[in-house]
Amino acid sequence: MVVMKQSCRFIALCSVLLVSILALGCGKKSQVVKITGSRTMGPVLGILAESYKTKHSTAIEIQEKGSLKGIASLLEGKCDIASSSVKMPAPQLFEAQKKGLVVKEYCIAYDIIIPIVNPANTIKNIFQGQLADMYSGLIKDWKDIEGKPGTVIVVDRDDSSGTRLFMNERFFESATIVEGSRKIKKDVDVVAYVSTNPTSVGYISARYMDKSVKALSVNSFSASLENIEKGYYPLYRGLYLYVNEKSYRGEVKAFVDFCTGKTGQDIIEKNGFIPVSRLNKPVR
Repeated sequence: MVVMKQSCRFIALCSVLLVSILALGCGKKSQVVKITGSRTMGPVLGILAESYKTKHSTAIEIQEKGSLKGIASLLEGKCDIASSSVKMPAPQLFEAQKKGLVVKEYCIAYDIIIPIVNPANTIKNIFQGQLADMYSGLIKDWKDIEGKPGTVIVVDRDDSSGTRLFMNERFFESATIVEGSRKIKKDVDVVAYVSTNPTSVGYISARYMDKSVKALSVNSFSASLENIEKGYYPLYRGLYLYVNEKSYRGEVKAFVDFCTGKTGQDIIEKNGFIPVSRLNKPVR
């Protein structure tokens, strides 16, 4: 009789555990939104995601692989959103069309690019053509632009970088960078390299500028919003989120809406980028 009672208790306990497990298994799983792409945008997207999650159960997964890899990932169906610091290149647009994909573009911010040098460098201004000539190898010594003699060390970004593609296509007008250039993945690492190499030159998003390096004016104009709007300062761009129209619903759409809404735009401004509404001059 005692054995039967113990068996009944054991069966009852197992039943409770089974019901609990089934209840947990049938619970609604939170959606994971995967964002892949821009290293420049990665940190601010992380901050936007944390703010978004305070009112949503959605998990936001961000991978900083470079803008071009992000767009490729979107076209392959491996992410929900591609973040890019350059407009989607024509070859990838063509690839999307071949696959029958409709890709939607959302500009969530504007960004200023600044040429930087080591604080020991005496140069304060550089002309756009001079910067291009440094990256193509035509200018090899700082004395050629009235600087202190020293071999120019060019700091470039890696091949998956949207910033690199933007600079090469829009301002250097060449995909061929001088042989021996230092290829670095992230803005923060460009800053670190230039800060410790007196004859180096690089370019970064203004959001990553700090006192360890010196910003150069371009064509005698500083990187101000006013100078951009007047057409004086040329190095600026849009920052984009790309989505597949077929999957642009639910939490994917909600997160993009959050980024372009007031709360998201305030976060973007606090983190060193220009909100869409603040720049009256459209990106070319």
